[in-house]
Amino acid sequence: MEADKFSPIDPILDDITEIIQDQFESEQLRQAIKTIGDILGKGRIACFKVVVEVFDEKKECALPYLAMGLISDANGEPYTSWDDASLQRYVTKDGIVVVPHDRCPGCWEPWDDKLEDNSCGHCGLSMGDDCKLLLDYDCCPWCVEGTVTAANPTCTKCNALVDTKHVVWG
Repeated sequence: MEADKFSPIDPILDDITEIIQDQFESEQLRQAIKTIGDILGKGRIACFKVVVEVFDEKKECALPYLAMGLISDANGEPYTSWDDASLQRYVTKDGIVVVPHDRCPGCWEPWDDKLEDNSCGHCGLSMGDDCKLLLDYDCCPWCVEGTVTAANPTCTKCNALVDTKHVVWG
């Protein structure tokens, strides 16, 4: 999704997250999902999930922006889970787009490991040629704990080498 469209949505997603978290604290809901988990028994899980997705009439799939659930298994109290991927910004021919890191910035189909598998298997979009990962900070895109810079593209923590043909610093 275009960065100018995502920016005003982001705080609303934060609000939705807070609302859902409050609902997940409901004793009635927690007891209901726990009862289901207890009935299912060992090796099975019950999940009450809330998902916010964006659909585009020109795309074949939706773009998930928020996915959280209340999970219960036979091992105890229900807990919150997150099933959404961190968001990343890309520079494309259409400008800056924001998509979950495991999605293609062009067609929105699943595409993980973009920095290793350089072209989308669905639409053929190519990292480096058609789009680049926009690094707003000097944070390593692999481990998120180390530092990478244009002058030193090797991560200080995990030693991954950022291919400067596939990224741009912003």
